[in-house]
Amino acid sequence: MSHELRTPLNIVIGLSDMLINERTLNLDAARRSDYAQLIHASSHHLLSLIDGIMEMARLDAGVIALQRQRLAPGPVIAHCAELLALKAQQAGLELRIELSADLPEIIADQCALKQILINLLSNAIKFTERGRVTLRASVEGDEFVVCVEDSGIGIAADDLPHVGSPFFRARTAMPRHGEGHGLGLSIVKSLVGRHGGRLEMRSRSGEGTCAVVRLPINGQAQPIASAARSTRNRTLIAQAGQAPLCANGH
Repeated sequence: MSHELRTPLNIVIGLSDMLINERTLNLDAARRSDYAQLIHASSHHLLSLIDGIMEMARLDAGVIALQRQRLAPGPVIAHCAELLALKAQQAGLELRIELSADLPEIIADQCALKQILINLLSNAIKFTERGRVTLRASVEGDEFVVCVEDSGIGIAADDLPHVGSPFFRARTAMPRHGEGHGLGLSIVKSLVGRHGGRLEMRSRSGEGTCAVVRLPINGQAQPIASAARSTRNRTLIAQAGQAPLCANGH
C-alpha cells in the first residue's frame, strides 16, 4: 500500500515543484502542459486508489449493509454494458452480451451487482489488446451465473491462485496496464462473498481469461466478519468519512 500511494504522490510533488520553479528551470509552454497533464493523471489515479482502499476497509469491517431486493438481472447487465461500450470501442474491442432467455428474477443488492459487473468488464477490456469481451448470464441449478470472458493476455498459472488478493497484479503486462492498482477484483470477491456467492477465475497465459460469478438466486448473505476486526476498521472509516457504495454514481 505504501508503494501504491507514494508513487503517484511523488509524481505530483516532483512535477509541481518544477512548475513552481519554472522560471529558474526555463520551462517552455509545451513542457508545462505535459507536467500539468501528468499531475492530473496521477491525482486521479491516487483518488481512485484511496476510494478503493476505503471501500475494501468498509467491506472488511462489514459496515456496508446490502440492500437486497428482487430484481431482473437483464436490465442491470444492459446498463453496465452501455457504460463500458465506449471504453471497449476506444480499445478496438467488440463487446458482446449473451443472456439466457429464461433468466429469473434474483434477490441481490442492485448497486453491488452493478459494481461487480462494471469491475469485471473494465478489467477484461483493460487486459485485452484485440478481439472481444463477452458477458454471458445464465442459470445453473439454484445459482445465477455470470461469465465475463476475454481474448486478452491471460494470467500465468503461478499467479492465478493469488488473483483477487488486495494489491496483487499479475506479472503479465501491456503498456496501458499501469493505471490499475490491484483492488478491482478484491472488491468483486468481497461483494460476491457478501451475497453468499463465489468468484472463479479461469485463465491461461496468452489465451484470455474467464471470470465466473455465481450468486444464489435466493440471495443468501454471508455473516459479517469478527467483531474485533469490525470495531478496528470502523474507527478507521469513521475518521476518513463513509462514502456510499455507489459513490461513482453507478
